[in-house]
Amino acid sequence: MSEKRDFVVGMLVGSAIGAAVALLYAPQPGDATRDMIKQKAGEAKDRAGELATTAKEKAGTVAGTISSTVTDKAGTVRDSAMGMVDQVKSTAQDLVDKGRSLVETKKGQVAAAVDAGKQAYQEKRTELEADVHDDTEGTPASASGTAPAV
Repeated sequence: MSEKRDFVVGMLVGSAIGAAVALLYAPQPGDATRDMIKQKAGEAKDRAGELATTAKEKAGTVAGTISSTVTDKAGTVRDSAMGMVDQVKSTAQDLVDKGRSLVETKKGQVAAAVDAGKQAYQEKRTELEADVHDDTEGTPASASGTAPAV
């Protein structure tokens, strides 16, 4: 971009110098040559002003286009990010729900195991008490209250 601008500036300056030299060597009287130089300088000034105005307009248009594009892209990125956030939230919620379900299942299994253990304990205790009762009924107790050695 800088090379194009330098080229255009060089061309304008070269043209102005070429025009000035041509006017100085033209076969006209000095007054006519000075008037022509003033006229050409005024034309060059007007043309430079037009070029500056055109450049400002084009720069404004380009800046507006860039701003619009950046705004559109930022909106797209923001929407994409929000979609990803929603997806992550949904996945996290699913994992939390599965974890709770698993904990509840394991909690129920542990409670069932504890209940089964209690029931087995009670059954074994009852069985052992019955065995002890059967063993103690068949043999007479000694005076000290202890069972005789077998």
